[in-house]
Amino acid sequence: MIIDVPIWRNADLIRTIPITRADLNQAISRNDFRPEDTPKPGKPRWYSWRDVVAVAAAQDLRKLGFGPSVAFGLVQEHLSPFLQGRIDAPDDCAGVLWLIRPSDDHLTFEAPCEFLRHTEYEELLIAPNENACIIVNVGRIAARVFNELQATETAKVIRDEFQILGPVI
Repeated sequence: MIIDVPIWRNADLIRTIPITRADLNQAISRNDFRPEDTPKPGKPRWYSWRDVVAVAAAQDLRKLGFGPSVAFGLVQEHLSPFLQGRIDAPDDCAGVLWLIRPSDDHLTFEAPCEFLRHTEYEELLIAPNENACIIVNVGRIAARVFNELQATETAKVIRDEFQILGPVI
C-alpha cells in the first residue's frame, strides 16, 4: 500500500540518495527547491516520495558536473511539477525519461524539457538537426530510491519488533 503523504525525514534522504544535510538544506534555502510539505516554524521537514525522486535526480545531475543551482533549478522548474501533476505512485514512473535540451553553449534551468515514456526495447531517436540532450531515467531513479526507502522502513519495523520482543533463543 502506498501512502501519498510526506513520510520521510532528512536522515532518510541523506542515507538513501545520498546527499549531505548541508546540500539538502542549501537546495531548499538557496536553490529554490520546494518540497511538497512546508513545515511550521520549529517543526521537522517531511518529504514525499516525489520529493525524494526529485532530490535524487538533482544529485544525478550534480554528478554530471552541474552546479546545485542549475540542478535543483531544473528539478524545481520541470521535474517536480511533472511528478506532482502526472504521477500518482512510484510505479507510474516506470519507463519515464526526462529529456533536457541545453542551448548551444550552456544549460540553464529554463532549458526546454520533455518527458516521455520509453521501454528498454525501443530506440530513442534524436533528430539530426537537434542538439544533444541530457537524458535522466526518472523510472530507474524512482525504483532505486523507493526500494531504498522501503528497505529503511522494513529495517525500522524489524528493529522495533526486536526491541519489543527481545532476542529469540
